[in-house]
Amino acid sequence: MSTTVIVSFQAKSDQVQALSDFLSGIQAGVMEAGGLSISLLQDQDDATRFFEVETWPSADAHKKFVQGAMEAGAFAPFDALLAGPFQVNYLGTVKHSKA
Repeated sequence: MSTTVIVSFQAKSDQVQALSDFLSGIQAGVMEAGGLSISLLQDQDDATRFFEVETWPSADAHKKFVQGAMEAGAFAPFDALLAGPFQVNYLGTVKHSKA
């Protein structure tokens, strides 16, 4: 069964658009690395808060992607864009309903 990954980010107040652009720009790389889907969401009440909702084959597959990206320096721009470290949560579906 696949794993849902929620990654939360908080931009520096003067870096909101730059973070949005950066996160949008890396979506193709996430998919190429094995992600099954990815959505970028922005908090409607706090424009500095962003969330990626990703689906991966497993938590280990995502962790391997993150480790490789960090080693390659792909996340270096976060230093200038983020107010603090990004947070990652790995979730399994308990129940899913659709209208």
